[in-house]
Amino acid sequence: MKNRNRICERWWVVAMMAMAVPALADSGVGLFKTQFNSVTTSSTLQWTTLKKENMANYVAGADSEQGPIYLCRARHDGDMLLGQLRPKYKTCAVSGTKTYESFEVLENIENASLIIWKTWVKFDSKPNGAVVVDLAVDSVFIGRKKAESGFTYNIGRISYDSNIGHLITFDDKNNELTADNGEILIEIEPVSYKLQNVVLDENSLHSRQTDPVIFQEFLLENKGDVAATVTMEVEYKFNYTVSWGHGHGISTGLDTDIEMADGSIFPRIRWANPFKEERKELYKLEKYLLPGTACNVTFRGNYTDRDVQYTAKLITSYKDNLSRSREIHGERIENTVEVEAIYGEVFFTGNNSLVPTTTTTTTTTTTTTTPLPPKTIPPALEENNNIASEIKKPDHPEEVDSKMQGDSSEAIAKTPTVKEDIKTASVGGLGSKPNDANTRVFVLSLLIISPLFALLL
Repeated sequence: MKNRNRICERWWVVAMMAMAVPALADSGVGLFKTQFNSVTTSSTLQWTTLKKENMANYVAGADSEQGPIYLCRARHDGDMLLGQLRPKYKTCAVSGTKTYESFEVLENIENASLIIWKTWVKFDSKPNGAVVVDLAVDSVFIGRKKAESGFTYNIGRISYDSNIGHLITFDDKNNELTADNGEILIEIEPVSYKLQNVVLDENSLHSRQTDPVIFQEFLLENKGDVAATVTMEVEYKFNYTVSWGHGHGISTGLDTDIEMADGSIFPRIRWANPFKEERKELYKLEKYLLPGTACNVTFRGNYTDRDVQYTAKLITSYKDNLSRSREIHGERIENTVEVEAIYGEVFFTGNNSLVPTTTTTTTTTTTTTTPLPPKTIPPALEENNNIASEIKKPDHPEEVDSKMQGDSSEAIAKTPTVKEDIKTASVGGLGSKPNDANTRVFVLSLLIISPLFALLL
């Protein structure tokens, strides 16, 4: 039993969703075309659910003291009926006695559509560009009648039976009214576009490249007697494609002129259709060569796709020299080719050997001067040194014997004791000073030998 209840509940939900879908299914707005006696879809109008942030784009059919009255529609007994979205904007009134909380409101996408209210009488044929209430019905249109009080206009539907139409509406007091004349809503179709002052956002640029494709290979050769720059111009072809996107509220297929911010002009396109053409370009090859030398060159290309965002002023032109303009944002997609030349090594044409590359080497010589150690001067002997005094040559030779005999023991006793210094005596060792060592050895030897020589005497 519980399973049956659950199944029933699920089917109930599915049924409710199926009933809700038709009310919102056909959001496109139909325009009657007298040329084909049929309805086409507008690119600048749409039926949409109410959103407070888009109120400025909704189409108003009348005014009141409380605010504008917008055009809305709701499904009633299987038919889509035109209604009035009055201030408070919570329900759509399709008659003096019936309102719906589930409804759609007519939106002018980015205010791109040029719509007007045209005078209408019941014997008029269906006008070209008249806005229909339901895309599937080509005999019911949006109309209004000047109000005597309350609202400025009473919004209603114009229904055609054969070739005669009737306007059915209701006033602010919910009294239903029928009229044989009034106004009918018409969208004026544009005849062409122009993108002006186009500025590309280079920061948004994205590029994608294929692997390089070799187009041709060439030989640059210097047959002259002097060195020179050898040049050659290469012609190549490629398919170029550019698309400027679709945009919002822009009719597909209309002629569109494009002018960049710097004044450059792009070829005319049909809006939303890619522009394609085969292009021919020239590329200059050049290489500085010595006499009798040559160089192989590979000419190749990378097929490149680039897309970039842009801003521009869109000027829409209509019949009778009418025009409107607005700022738009779009994306340009470009398919092109980027070419490059790869130069090989230069060789002699006589023997096909490679031309040596001349390299200039700069040699820097650094001279280091090591100063010689200062010359060591032996210390001067003191005048009161007895040993030195004894060996000095006297002025009178006879004085030598008496002094040497009388003072020999005293001279021995006063001889200073000399201590050996390993560091001083070492020669050629780490940190040694050869000149200084020789001087010190000489002085030391003199001090040792002098007393001995005195004893012998």
